[in-house]
Amino acid sequence: MNRILTASEHLMWLSYNNSPENVTLSATVKGSFTIDLLTESLAWLQLRHSRLRVKIVTNNQNQPQFSSENVPPIPLRVIDRQGEAHWCQEMVEELLQPLNWSEEPLMRVLLLHSPDISNLIITFHHGIGDGLSGACLIRDILQFIGEPDSPRELLPDLPPVDEIIPDLTKDWVEEDLDDSMKEESILTANYRNNNELNTSEIFPIRLFNWKLSSAETTKLVARCREEKTSVNGALCAAFLLAIAAEIKSPNEIILKCCTPVNVRKYLTINVGENMGEYITRPFTAHRLSQKTDFFWDLAREVKYKLDRLVADGKLFDDILQTRALLSSDFNKGGETSDAARVTGGIDIVISNLGNLSIKQQFGKIQLQELYFMATAQKTLPLLIAVATLKDKMCLICRYQESLVPAANAYNIKNTAMEQLSLALQK
Repeated sequence: MNRILTASEHLMWLSYNNSPENVTLSATVKGSFTIDLLTESLAWLQLRHSRLRVKIVTNNQNQPQFSSENVPPIPLRVIDRQGEAHWCQEMVEELLQPLNWSEEPLMRVLLLHSPDISNLIITFHHGIGDGLSGACLIRDILQFIGEPDSPRELLPDLPPVDEIIPDLTKDWVEEDLDDSMKEESILTANYRNNNELNTSEIFPIRLFNWKLSSAETTKLVARCREEKTSVNGALCAAFLLAIAAEIKSPNEIILKCCTPVNVRKYLTINVGENMGEYITRPFTAHRLSQKTDFFWDLAREVKYKLDRLVADGKLFDDILQTRALLSSDFNKGGETSDAARVTGGIDIVISNLGNLSIKQQFGKIQLQELYFMATAQKTLPLLIAVATLKDKMCLICRYQESLVPAANAYNIKNTAMEQLSLALQK
C-alpha cells in the first residue's frame, strides 16, 4: 500500500504530531506459549493486514503518505509480569509513547510474561485502526498460537473509509463549528474555577479499571431491552448523571457526550475483518440539573439522538467536516495540528465495543479479559472504554489529571455505577 493519506488520516497524522493518538488493548491470557511462537504470529499478522506493513513518510510536497518500502517487522518487547495491576500501569506508558511512524510499522507489541498468565498488550496508530480492529488482531494472534491448524487467510487491501462512505456530499452544507464546541468543557471549567487542578504536568493521563460480572451484565442487557434503549444509552445516562452530581451546579447545565459509532454496516463495501478506523464520532448534548432523576428517560434520549443522526444522514458529518477543514486551512496556507478543533468541548467520551463475538479458548490458551483504550485529545477530561467478552463487561476510565483531579474521577465512576445499580433495581 503506497498512497497519499486521505483527509481523515491526514488530520489524525497532524494531531499525532501534536500528541500521540494511540489505541492500546490488553488481553489477559491464561496458559503458556513461547516467545518464538508469538514472534511468528506477529509476522503472520503483518502479512494478513496490509495496514501493518506500512510506515508514514512525506513526499516532495510535504504530503504524508503510506509507504510499504523497507518496513521492518512489528516491534516486540517482553518483560516479566509483576502482578494483576501491571498491565494497567504499562498501558498508560503505551498510550503516551509515540510510535516511530516514519521508520517502523504503525503498531508495536508488549508482552508481560509469566509461566501461567500473561498480558498481551498491542498498541497501534489510531489512523489505521479502531478498538474493534484491535480486538480482531488479538483474536488473530491467539488463534495462530493456540490453533496451529486454523486457516491462514490474507485480507485484501481495502480503500480508506473516506472513499467508501455513502455519497452524502451533494446534500451536505459546510457550517462553522458550533462555538460551544470550541469552548472548554463544563466539567473541566468546574475544577479550574475551583482551583483544584495541578497544571504543572503536561498531559498526565491516568487509568483505572473495573468489571461487571456476567450476571450483572446479563441483567443490564435485559433491562435495556425492556426499557427500549441500548446498553450504550444506559452507560451514557449513568455517567452524565454522575458528572452533573459532581459539578453541583445550582442551575441547569448542558453536558456533551461523544459516542464513537461503528459504521461498518453503513459503508458502501463489506470491510469484513479488515483493520481500519471504521468509526465516526458524533456527540449528543443533554440538559441536566442536580435534581435530575430520570435515568431511563435519559438513556432513551441518548439512543434517540444517535438514531436521529443516522436517520438524518449526519453520521458521517465529522468526515465531511474534516475534508472541509483541511481544504480551508491548506488554501489559507495554515496548518491544522489538533483534532480537538473538531471534537473540542466534549465532557466525556463513552466508547463501547459491545459484546464481542470472539471465543475465549484457543487450544490450550484462554482469553480471560480484554480492555482497550485510546489516548484521545489533551482537551478531553474523561473517556470510558467498554468491551464485553462472553457477557462479562470490562470497563476502563482514562482521565486527564490536569483537567479532572483523581479523587473526582473516582467519585464520578462510583456515582455512575450507583446510578446504574439503582436503575436496575427500580
